[in-house]
Amino acid sequence: MKIIGWRSTVFLLAVSLPANLAFAQSDASPPETPTAVTPETSATMAPTPSPAPPEPMISTPPPHMVSMPEEKTGPDVSFTWSLGIGVPIILDVPNEHVRPGANIFFFGGADFGFFILGGATGLQWNPIDLNGFVTDTGQVLSGRNPLTRIYLSIPEVRFQIPDLKVVLPYISGSFDMNFWNFLDTGVACGYYWYCSTYNVYRFTPGFTGRAGLGFEIKGGVYIDTGFQYSFTGKGNFFEQSGWWLAPYVGVLVRRR
Repeated sequence: MKIIGWRSTVFLLAVSLPANLAFAQSDASPPETPTAVTPETSATMAPTPSPAPPEPMISTPPPHMVSMPEEKTGPDVSFTWSLGIGVPIILDVPNEHVRPGANIFFFGGADFGFFILGGATGLQWNPIDLNGFVTDTGQVLSGRNPLTRIYLSIPEVRFQIPDLKVVLPYISGSFDMNFWNFLDTGVACGYYWYCSTYNVYRFTPGFTGRAGLGFEIKGGVYIDTGFQYSFTGKGNFFEQSGWWLAPYVGVLVRRR
């Protein structure tokens, strides 16, 4: 019994000795150093989320679109017109026979701001006093008769300074088509031997220059004042060129 007990004790020691050595080594090993977790590491270590379910196909109406005002691409154009009356004084003629007269005119044109492109038309007449006037043939005339001019000034170009307050200065020039009459009549006969007389107007070319100043009353309405200098060639009426000066006054309307 003693021999069996001794052998059993040795066997148990031999079996338990390796296990005790392994346990002692595990206790003696240094503790593991914690590893820092970076965002990349956490992103790598994080579980991949499951895909989100597809969104429902719902059309969202577009927001209310506010229309912006369109920019003007062309030039800013308006219409300017004037109506006036002048006193034509013919130069280089005997004043005792050729009297100052009257000139009624209308002007209108496309206003581009600093210049206007348009035209004018009017009627002019000057009283001619024939008392004691002797013609080339020796005939003595008497009475007073008008020298009449119907004209069309086209094109007329006007340059102006539009940005001033109260006043509107301008100058202009135009080519004139003049039609004159003075005691020149014709006879026209119709049916049934009926005849009538009519005035005959003869053409001369000319030129007119103006310098004026408008005084604004209210809202683009001006009192228009200025001087007009006109020239006419010989044409079919005069035997020599002529000039006249005409101060005028009227109303000018400029809408912008």
